[in-house]
Amino acid sequence: MSDPLIPVLLLAVLFVLILAAMAWGWHRRGRSQQQLPVPEDATLEQLGEAVTHGPVAAVYVDTVLAEQPLERVVAHGLGQRSNAAVTLGDQGSWRLEREGARSFTIPGADVTELTSGPGMAGKFIGGDGLLIIRWRLGDQLLDTGLRLARRADHDLLLSRKENA
Repeated sequence: MSDPLIPVLLLAVLFVLILAAMAWGWHRRGRSQQQLPVPEDATLEQLGEAVTHGPVAAVYVDTVLAEQPLERVVAHGLGQRSNAAVTLGDQGSWRLEREGARSFTIPGADVTELTSGPGMAGKFIGGDGLLIIRWRLGDQLLDTGLRLARRADHDLLLSRKENA
């Protein structure tokens, strides 16, 4: 083998090892969070709610542990970023129809707070660009971040705090 080939092969092996370690960490985190219940998948209509706003286009950034914006929840696909259509029900439930990932509904009774923030794991944009829904899944408080396509939708949904 030629002398320049050895460092290239070593770097390739190192790169593969780093990717394997990242995949192992992601799966390990998912296994450690499997105690979380699977989020509700019923539509707003199935829950007996009328639609008050939406669906509106958004980016589902991710779900993190409450008060820990870098602790991504990967169980049940909650940590997977995706495009989404967000719909708000008349009893405060949130339907998140996600492309390429599990869609779910956050029941209005489980929503504890609705706020804006600068970001969370996977997306930091500054200001108050993310709509953050704090909700309870089983015994765990979670924050779900959404980047709405239109600022008018963000402001309108945020103004509906009394419904959440």
